Amino acid sequence: MTTWILFVIFFLLLAFGIPIAFVLVISTVGYAFIIGDISWALISQRMIYGINIFVMISLPFFILAGNIMASGGITKRLVACAQSFVGHVRGGLAMVDVLACMLFGTVSGSAIAGTSAVGSLLIPAMKKEGYPSGFCAGLTSVASTCCPVIPPSLAFVIYASCAKVSVSDMFVAGVMPGILMGGLLMMVIYIYSRKDHFPRMEKTTWKQRGKATLEALPCLGIPVMIIGGIVSGVVTPTEAAALAVVYALVLSMFYKTITWRSLWKCVVQSAVDSGAIMLIVGGCYLFGWVISNERITVILTEALVSMDCSLILKLLIINVALLIVGMFMDSSPAILLVAPILAPAMQSLGIDPIQTGLIICINLVLGLSTPPVGVCLYAATNISKVSFGETVRAAMPFLLATLCALLLITYVPVLSQLPFMILGK
Repeated sequence: MTTWILFVIFFLLLAFGIPIAFVLVISTVGYAFIIGDISWALISQRMIYGINIFVMISLPFFILAGNIMASGGITKRLVACAQSFVGHVRGGLAMVDVLACMLFGTVSGSAIAGTSAVGSLLIPAMKKEGYPSGFCAGLTSVASTCCPVIPPSLAFVIYASCAKVSVSDMFVAGVMPGILMGGLLMMVIYIYSRKDHFPRMEKTTWKQRGKATLEALPCLGIPVMIIGGIVSGVVTPTEAAALAVVYALVLSMFYKTITWRSLWKCVVQSAVDSGAIMLIVGGCYLFGWVISNERITVILTEALVSMDCSLILKLLIINVALLIVGMFMDSSPAILLVAPILAPAMQSLGIDPIQTGLIICINLVLGLSTPPVGVCLYAATNISKVSFGETVRAAMPFLLATLCALLLITYVPVLSQLPFMILGK
């Protein structure tokens, strides 16, 4: 078995800090060079094949829609809406942070975008009200992981393309897990607020709440249009993503919160982000093709099936392994690498591919708020102006809450199936 050559090259390059896209390509090329029985033309063909998937066209559109919404001042309206309902509760401003991240997830689907957009507004506000700086950074970094779980989700689109499952089914399945994660985070905040006597804001009237809701309501049209359109079969995921861009642009122009210069910046940034993702996608498919040829998937499946332990323990081992992967790799390339290997193995255990997708994506998304690769931690630390260690310590209770949510999602699959039951699917 020569696969060890591939993984040795992979981890060596990763240890030297080489960007993941180049790590994937170089390790595969190095493997092909040493083995000598892989056609060089085939390598480039497999990379192009990996990118040439229709559903992947939706990714640049979702990224652009999220950037336009963030640049167009949409976040402020979402925060104001959340604040009008829970701001008066003790620790309410911290709860607004969680709720705002959840609402932002419905228009963006990106954790780092959620940290930057929501954090830049609420972290200074929380610090001004007397919340500890570390607490503000830790909470926001973990709360932003709700963004890639609540649809529309970039992570779910990537998994669906790898595992050959329905994007709409992944979107529907992600609703309850996202709400569960946010709810448990609010419970932790409530416990903290009672213990440390966190401040509460002035209670708003129902008239003020109605006004804030009406102002934020158009912003929430995107998830309704995307999820409703896809689930009903009116539009494909790619068409829904394109419509989201048009909707975001029209809404921002209506609010008069976007200029031609800021729009151009959004387009350029989205093009850069999309290019980076597509390069990673091509590299991952190339890497995964070698793994498939080496029968790694088959070996893993056989190992899982033959394991002399209960399904509960097997799922726990898989969760721990995925959490470790998420700690050292960004979620998008990790999903692209893990999904083709793990999805068939999980199916052999009787786990539905949609449920598998939730387990994989949530585990790897949580890595965005864990060291050493936790980009959300670094972003929140920078906004809050505290030490990285302080942010990590403050984030731990919230991470434990999201892990509890993950265990419930893993072992109580009916939670993610509730929307399907309501829809009669």
